[in-house]
Amino acid sequence: MAIPAVLGSTAGIAIIGSLFGVAGAGLTGFKMKKRVGAIEEFQFESLTQGDHLHITIAVSGWITEKLPDFKHPWLALAHSKEQYCLRWESKYLLQMGQAMDYLLSFAMHVAAQETLKYTILSGLLTAIAWPASLVSLASVLDNPWSVCTQRSAEAGRQLADLLLARQQGKRPVTLIGFSLGARLIFCCLQEMAKRTGCEGIVEDVVLLGAPVSGDLKQWRPLAKVVAGKIINGYCRGDWLLKFLYRTASVQLTIAGLQPVKWNDRRMFNVDLSDVVDGHMDYMKKLSTILKIVGIRTKGSSSQDPVGEHRAKDSPDIQNHGISKDELTTEVPNNSSTSNHQGELNAEAELQTQTDYYDQSIAEQSHQVLQSAGNTRTANQSDSRLSESQSVLSIEKGQQDISEAESLDNMMNSNLEKLNLSTKVPS
Repeated sequence: MAIPAVLGSTAGIAIIGSLFGVAGAGLTGFKMKKRVGAIEEFQFESLTQGDHLHITIAVSGWITEKLPDFKHPWLALAHSKEQYCLRWESKYLLQMGQAMDYLLSFAMHVAAQETLKYTILSGLLTAIAWPASLVSLASVLDNPWSVCTQRSAEAGRQLADLLLARQQGKRPVTLIGFSLGARLIFCCLQEMAKRTGCEGIVEDVVLLGAPVSGDLKQWRPLAKVVAGKIINGYCRGDWLLKFLYRTASVQLTIAGLQPVKWNDRRMFNVDLSDVVDGHMDYMKKLSTILKIVGIRTKGSSSQDPVGEHRAKDSPDIQNHGISKDELTTEVPNNSSTSNHQGELNAEAELQTQTDYYDQSIAEQSHQVLQSAGNTRTANQSDSRLSESQSVLSIEKGQQDISEAESLDNMMNSNLEKLNLSTKVPS
């Protein structure tokens, strides 16, 4: 009973107010009293109901005519029980979304004519590689992009002021954003790093497809602000982001295109190239991306998020409206019988061809072996003939020697007879 009494007292109300924000209103009670720089719109919308000791702020990078709601991309987010999305500069972000949609549709039209086969889709960064027809429409995107990048920096400084003022109370904050929303968060962290008392406010940061520099000089100050993880989700094949930085130096590294090479315990780089096909996918596939980078979502399961996403986006299921039940329905008997008969005929024809092939191979092998056998027999005959000739030569030689010996014996016998006949009697 003592604890409720204390919390109900003036001191308890002051503690709760400092913990959860001024008058308990939290971030939704914040209203921009005056125009800050070029910022015209900056307010928070609640994604969940209830209070929590940890809050999450989600920031979108653009909106479209079909999805003008800032909440919609983050409906699956379940990182904490108290979550907000930032509604900022909707007029300019809508123009940005329209420009990207138009440029993407035009790029796909050019790609269908195979103009982009060896340029955009090959991932080159040099301006010379971009088709003239696409560069001619660059102003459609460049103007809104330039305006939104400047306003994202202004909005980032506004968010830094809000967090440093402890509008959210003395509770840790997780910041998540994609595209220009990630740039807004990055600018916020840079601004907070320049101020005193920035420690212990931001817990984790998730930046997806961030159009910011990957230079370590700009990332190292973030270690002063962020206590937990800094996640950089990037896609190497994001040609739209490459196009927006086409005039930049090749040496300039973009965090949304490659990992940030910062050897720090906070830094985590996540390659999303297998899931993200283009910059627009950061909104379309946000739920899957959040699972991959380790952010809890509603209805999360132990299944592979990438495989689940591919099955969900399968053209056979999504584009043609075929349900899973229809995919597993059995085929009628007539169709299965004809298919089975066709398979049997194909197998029989394949077996015939295989037998003919084996027979021809066997005949060729037999001819080769027979030829080899004839050659071996001929060689053996030649060898035997040579041996016979050698034996005959030896025998003939031995016969000649015997005849010579017989002749020599005969001559010696005649000489002896001759000597006896010529001897004078004594």
